[in-house]
Amino acid sequence: MITGTLLFSLGVVVLQWQASLPSMALLVPLLLISIAGLCLSHWRLPAAFLLGFCWAALHGYWASATILPAELEGVDLQAVGVVASLPVREGRRSRFEFRIDSLQLGGEEVASPGLSRIAWYGKHPIIEAGERWQLLLRLKRPHGMYNPGTFDYQGWLFQQGIRATGYVRHSAVNQPIPGGEERALFDNLRSAIRGMFGEALVGASPGAASEGLLRALVIGDRDGITRSQWEIFRRSGTNHLIAISGLHIGIVAGWVLLLGGRLWRLSARLCLLLAAPRAAALMALVAALFYAGLAGFALPAVRALVMLLVILGGVIAARPVRPFNGLAWALLVILVFDPVAVLSPGFWLSFGAVAVILGGTSGRITLPRGAFRSLLRVQWFVTLGLVPLLLLWGFGVSPIAPLVNLFAIPLFSLLLVPLSLFSTLLSMLTSTLGYPLLIFTAWLLEYSTEALEAAAAIPFEMLVAAATPTWCWSAAAVAVVLLLLPKGLPGRWMGLLLVIPLFVHRIDPLSPGEVELTLLDVGQGLSVVIRTREHTLLYDTGPRFPSGFNTGDAVVVPYLQTLGITSLDKLMVSNGDIDHSGGLGAVIKALPVTEVISGEPERLKVAGAEPCRAGDSWVWDEVVFRILHPDGVNRWQGNSASCVLLIESGRGRILLTGDIEKTAETALVTKAPLLIAADLVVIPHHGSLTSSTVPFVEAVSPQLALVSSGYRNRYGFPKEEVVARWRASGSATFNTAESGALTLRMNKKGLVGKPLAHRVEAGRYWMERPPGMGQK
Repeated sequence: MITGTLLFSLGVVVLQWQASLPSMALLVPLLLISIAGLCLSHWRLPAAFLLGFCWAALHGYWASATILPAELEGVDLQAVGVVASLPVREGRRSRFEFRIDSLQLGGEEVASPGLSRIAWYGKHPIIEAGERWQLLLRLKRPHGMYNPGTFDYQGWLFQQGIRATGYVRHSAVNQPIPGGEERALFDNLRSAIRGMFGEALVGASPGAASEGLLRALVIGDRDGITRSQWEIFRRSGTNHLIAISGLHIGIVAGWVLLLGGRLWRLSARLCLLLAAPRAAALMALVAALFYAGLAGFALPAVRALVMLLVILGGVIAARPVRPFNGLAWALLVILVFDPVAVLSPGFWLSFGAVAVILGGTSGRITLPRGAFRSLLRVQWFVTLGLVPLLLLWGFGVSPIAPLVNLFAIPLFSLLLVPLSLFSTLLSMLTSTLGYPLLIFTAWLLEYSTEALEAAAAIPFEMLVAAATPTWCWSAAAVAVVLLLLPKGLPGRWMGLLLVIPLFVHRIDPLSPGEVELTLLDVGQGLSVVIRTREHTLLYDTGPRFPSGFNTGDAVVVPYLQTLGITSLDKLMVSNGDIDHSGGLGAVIKALPVTEVISGEPERLKVAGAEPCRAGDSWVWDEVVFRILHPDGVNRWQGNSASCVLLIESGRGRILLTGDIEKTAETALVTKAPLLIAADLVVIPHHGSLTSSTVPFVEAVSPQLALVSSGYRNRYGFPKEEVVARWRASGSATFNTAESGALTLRMNKKGLVGKPLAHRVEAGRYWMERPPGMGQK
């Protein structure tokens, strides 16, 4: 059972990492072969792997078929559907999931994508979960920034079943449909509880931050948690305690199992009716189901619910399930119903945690005496066992996490989570008694967070694994198994040796005179990482948005950490516009920066920022860097004040142009037409018509012209006329909106090979292949 389930799971994993789905002509025979193989004892294990692969492929076909058709992007669509999540209100914007039941274009019915992620901007009515609405929408296919070592938003949307994103258009069409609500019990409860928290804590000393924590612990609504709070939880290694997850479901089930069994035993009549262990297991399952419902049946809660159903179901049926068999059954059930669950790091962490606890505590003749020593042992198992998974998913590992969790887990398990739920229940029954208890709970949460903040403030470096080959992760997995073996077994100490490559491995250094350029996919903005053998330059930091999201935190820093880069020798911000400087604060906070220069240093509000000056130059590892613009003669402002940087190595040349427009281009062509000739150029101003004049394009005349733009951005960048102009000059053009991050190398002889487009190199079957890559 266990081996077959693992092989089935491996087949599912292999499929999810494919760039395209196998053809149906191949898939159907493979499926029939796998089913036949299950009937033959000698072929059952390979057949289990093949069945997992085929099953995941069939699910992939079904899921991909529901993605919004490309022809429906960017047009007005009239939709009727149900608000399928708790709306998140941020100022004058609301975000919510909308299950579209019918969709019309010009009065004609068109294919509905089903679940969509919608934003409603400006003044609009208050909407609640479960309400049915008629809305005028602009939709687009799921899309996200795609860079090495960063969060895959498009993959997350696919895993969540979201097949379109968009926004509500202002129109008289937008109106609720009376009597059409589909508000289930949990929708009503979650909305009521969120409103009750706001009412109970208004004006209370704990404030909005504690209200956000309460909402996260009780109803799984994490939108009230600030970025600074998430950073505290991340650095202290306690972020798994905040949102409703397998741990929380287990806490509730464990309390009900303990208390329910004891109360049931008080009545002999009840025990005759149903044995206390079975009754307690049934009550625990009901409680877990209810708590998962409060969390909106989020995927981590559902996974935990399935695990409990398998384990406690055996108790109820008086057929106890062995722990590892129960875990295998839970894994099989989840992957049968949701093969894309393997795309979630939570899936691996939740199953991994249970597996290492079972593996670490089984097979030992004795366990340490006392609850505290047992807790220490389990904490050691979880910490050690999850390190490779945390690093593999790019989360980093907090060195203080084992010690902090030693106290934080009991605090949340025994006090904060039960008290949060009890005070919420009491408040719903009587506000007179419940509200003071809610305020007290919020106060405890506030002081607990302050304690975690103090721990997170301890100076230490998060453990982050740079890009590592498969053999490093394989060795780390074997190391974990060896270190979790009982004492006295031979070879156990070798685990310490096998885990070393995970931390000491570094990317092969560049040769002297060699340059690596990565144009990051930051949406409608710009960020370029330039590496030589011993130095790193960051040119721009990408955009920041009104919501607080910025690509410094989300893209630039994670990418640099993936490369093992811990400091920047120079940070050049081409101009002060938010799409170029938006991530600056996050980058400076995360990494030491030797020097900051900019075409508009006064707009950056960074101490010590210096202006770019034409004529300044420096040499790193036999690579020459020259600033060509702005000069000190004219008073350049706005886009045309952008720093223009030329990078030279022998005959190889790269030109970074920021947002320069016609006037700056004319000045460069007039003063230095030979200097701006390059093998590669990052197209000015994202491909705007105000830039890329014909004389400038002809003077640069590159082999490659790269543009950084956002998918279906509102400006329509890059303009077709501009792209055609660069192609007419003989340049191959690439766009990050289509290709994701672009990486290439240059040495003294010129460009080396073709650009590596991340959507091509690491693309998945739910992504579109970039059209016209490298067209001339």
